[in-house]
Amino acid sequence: MKEKKLERNSNFELMRIVSMFLIIMWHFIFHGSLLNKTTGSLNTFIHFIYIIMSIHVNSFVLVSGYFQYNKKFKVKKVISLILITWFYKLLYAIIFGATGMAKISITEMLFFFQPFNFNYGHGEFYWFINMYLFLYLLSPFLNKLIQVLSQKQHKYLAILLFIMLSVVPTVTLNQTLVNNGYTIQTFVMLYIIGAYFGKYKLKDNYHFKRYSKNKYQFIIIVLFIFSLFMSIIPKIISDYFSTSNLEILDYIRYLFGLKLIDYISPVIIIESILYLLLFETFNFKSKFINKVSSLTFGIYLVHENNFLVQYIFNRLPIAGNISVIPEMFCFSIVVFILSAIVEYIRQVLAKVVTKTKAYQKLSQRISNYVANF
Repeated sequence: MKEKKLERNSNFELMRIVSMFLIIMWHFIFHGSLLNKTTGSLNTFIHFIYIIMSIHVNSFVLVSGYFQYNKKFKVKKVISLILITWFYKLLYAIIFGATGMAKISITEMLFFFQPFNFNYGHGEFYWFINMYLFLYLLSPFLNKLIQVLSQKQHKYLAILLFIMLSVVPTVTLNQTLVNNGYTIQTFVMLYIIGAYFGKYKLKDNYHFKRYSKNKYQFIIIVLFIFSLFMSIIPKIISDYFSTSNLEILDYIRYLFGLKLIDYISPVIIIESILYLLLFETFNFKSKFINKVSSLTFGIYLVHENNFLVQYIFNRLPIAGNISVIPEMFCFSIVVFILSAIVEYIRQVLAKVVTKTKAYQKLSQRISNYVANF
């Protein structure tokens, strides 16, 4: 009798779906230049939404550390990551090049055949994939470190990295230590923090054991809301005193404009951790949620290809009035669904290819070569 496959818990799968939807909305604000197109209270509201959405990248890296710290390194995962990225880079290059929607030089075309992100010709492609790939390649060594650290040492390391790579760059405006959040050191820091909460569950801490699940969730939500307001307050203050010549207000404006809404902002990282801990409290299983979650990586590759981004946002009429709010939500829903459909089709085709003897033989040879190396 065939053993029934256990369905995995869907709490973090739902988190991945929500995070990907936030990424699409964040890209709408970023590529649509809404922070520059809007003014007054609408601009403040857009900033507020932008801050909420800024947890998306951090949450993916945190959850990687949460689960990966005690997992084995898989060469097939690296191969799969590279092949999927190649597929979408080449697909878009062929479509936009063949239809004349974009002029692609031979040099740029050659760049599409290497697995790493680059900024040439049509701009930057998939910076997140680079950092995630590098992080995964480092994960066996990070996991070795995590295994030998005591809980106290692990906690102190996470706090030290948080101060060095988040607090210091933020308050010194990158003058003491440069870190903009798009770096491997940021991903390593978040991985180690995520691993800490995966290895030592906060809900099992004696401080929180006395609370019911509902109270624990309430505490997390309150802290999350408080951190959101801590992010937006500097903007409200600087806007209120916009005509003032006080030097401290120039610092506050610069601080908010460049750092407090960055991925490495202390408040954004704290929000990301609280976001992770909130989804940790959920306990349910859904085949549908798990399936949609498996599409999220592809959804990112489909909707954030620079050919498509430039084509859409150079033509999309985005107003600077209140109507932009429903437009943003409708745009994000449509993009999410269409991207999910494209990725689902790719996965169906990939299953056919990966079942062929030629693919399995090649994949096994590469895995054996790396293992022997």
